[in-house]
Order: sequence, then structure tokens, then C-alpha cells
Amino acid sequence: MKKIKIIGCGNLLAYDEGIGIHIVRRLNNEILPENVEVKELRTPGQLLVELLSGADKLIIIDACSSQCESGTVHRYSGSETSLEEMLSNTIHAHYFYPIFELRKKLTPHKMPDEMVVIAVEIEDRQKFCIGLSKSVFASIDDVVNTVINELY
Repeated sequence: MKKIKIIGCGNLLAYDEGIGIHIVRRLNNEILPENVEVKELRTPGQLLVELLSGADKLIIIDACSSQCESGTVHRYSGSETSLEEMLSNTIHAHYFYPIFELRKKLTPHKMPDEMVVIAVEIEDRQKFCIGLSKSVFASIDDVVNTVINELY
């Protein structure tokens, strides 16, 4: 059975930017297969290399900010998009790229075989408070279902 790691990125004090943390906390309340590990990544680089090790599939959940309506859920996979492009679509996961590139050069056999990024459009990047906007909060069930579909 392949090992799947889910990493939720974000800052709970930065309003919608904390969506990745909210999602993994919600996933921790679900009954997930034994081969799935769910982690929070609250600061860039925080044990990232450790989080990657042993994963056959990596699912990253993060906020994004483009021209789409807030609450829109995007899914990017390595089979459709380059790693750099996948990660550059997010607010926090773009910090992963240099670590992935170094890991590919030094220990390519330890890179996950499959990577998926699930990004949620946020409303306001300049707001600092705890909570989520209505549109981002309303997307939580869609994101959780998208992640659960990735597990099977």
C-alpha cells in the first residue's frame, strides 16, 4: 500500500491564508486509511524534508490568490503541470520548490512518485485575524471531498 502524506499550509492568524490548516484539521476528524498521514505546515521550511520522506504520494493544500472568485478550488497534478508551475500557484507552497529541486538532485529515489496541489482562492491577503471569509469557509466540504477522492 502506498504511503500518502497530506500537508496543509497556512497561517491561522492571517484570515483566509490559513485554509490549508483548517482543511487538515477537518481531515483529522475523518476516518482515513492507515496509509495516510496528515500534517500541518505553519511556517516555511518547517521540517519539510522530514515531511516528504517516505511519501509515495504527496498532497499539498494551500491558499492561492489569482483572478478567480474566492472559494474556487483548484487541483494541480504533476501529470498535468510542471512542479514549479504547480507550486507557484499557491501562497505558501512555493517555498517547497527549492527543497524539492535539491531533493531531486541529491536523493531522487526519495521523491514522492505523485504530487497533487489543491489550492483555494482566498478573498483578502491583507487581513489578519482568526477565521475564514464566508466564501472560503463554504469551500471546505469541496476541498475535503477533493482530498478524499485523491486517496482512493
